[in-house]
Amino acid sequence: MLTGKDFIVFSDNWGRHPFSCQHIMKNFIGENRVLWVNTIGMRNPRFTLYDFRRSADIVSGWCTPKKKHQCSAEPDNLTIIKPIMTPYHQISWIRAINNKSVFKSVSNKAAELGFRRPIIVTTLPHTAESVLMFDSAAVVYYCVDDFTFWPGINRSFILSMEELLLKKADLLFASADELCRKKERNGRRPHLLPHGVDFDHFNAGAVCSVSPEPLANISAPIVGFFGALSAWLDYELLSELAVLRPDWSFVYIGPADTDVSLLSRHPNVYLLGKVSYADLPAYASRFDVGLIPFVIDEMTVSVNPLKLLEYMALGIPIVSTRLPELKKYGSLVSVGDTASDFSLAIDSVLNENSKDMRELRIATAKKASWQSIAEQFSSTVAEYLHVD
Repeated sequence: MLTGKDFIVFSDNWGRHPFSCQHIMKNFIGENRVLWVNTIGMRNPRFTLYDFRRSADIVSGWCTPKKKHQCSAEPDNLTIIKPIMTPYHQISWIRAINNKSVFKSVSNKAAELGFRRPIIVTTLPHTAESVLMFDSAAVVYYCVDDFTFWPGINRSFILSMEELLLKKADLLFASADELCRKKERNGRRPHLLPHGVDFDHFNAGAVCSVSPEPLANISAPIVGFFGALSAWLDYELLSELAVLRPDWSFVYIGPADTDVSLLSRHPNVYLLGKVSYADLPAYASRFDVGLIPFVIDEMTVSVNPLKLLEYMALGIPIVSTRLPELKKYGSLVSVGDTASDFSLAIDSVLNENSKDMRELRIATAKKASWQSIAEQFSSTVAEYLHVD
């Protein structure tokens, strides 16, 4: 593992929710210094309660002194900054102001910390111009989704920014085989860096004996999902499934940033909202089956869902739509295209959920720890830097 290096990371806000880049970089913080840059999102805000709350959080972060908003649990070698940025980043004059603000804030903090030619990592295409402004040892683009098809974004702008990264970043990584294929340019293919799992955290839920109070009166079998209730879920399929199987309880955990009325109308559907990451394994351990019900489209065909290995670490069976990345798991994931397919698949995995299958799922997840993924990342970066 790389040691004694300085990293500047542009990614989702640290601490908002655990995600792949945060999981990976946690493995570097002990022996390296990390400057984490919280930025605005890729999508312009809409007139919704969800976006109003997100915007309020961002503005609050700008106005709150560091000592008040910095979590005491943050490691000593981690520094988080929140440069002032405004939405509508696709407008050239706004982008120029944002880039100047980011460059000044990050440069000043890096100088204060004594950084010299850091390794810059970004997971966000819209940061392309900013990250390429710095004097760095390497610029790394870690592509975790096909953001060019992300709902609600300005596609032509994101395409142009990502093309800049794919052309000029020193190292490219992608989280799924299909994503590597789609982002290959001129024979230059990203390194595959699949998602891992916080195994010990989720596996603790596999032996959890206490059911959280919100689930106490929900009857089994519980068919569940956790994650963002966003536009990429197949709500029509899920609504039809709830009608087909009134004897099953369907539990959804996570914030909703789209219309979920197709789900909320059913008496056997329970929308529990957001649950803390710390408590999530205790909730998900009550699932008899875990769902990955993504719509299959241009964006999701290259998705590697984080929850796949999290479900496996819990030992629970999985039913999913036909995401290409899941083929490699064979019989460990049951797939279907329709509500009827899902109903049959769930029946099958409930009947065949043996101790051996449960242990196989857990063993599969254990081999894919985030530490092992971080070591793959480190090895590739070290090779580029000619570091032993």
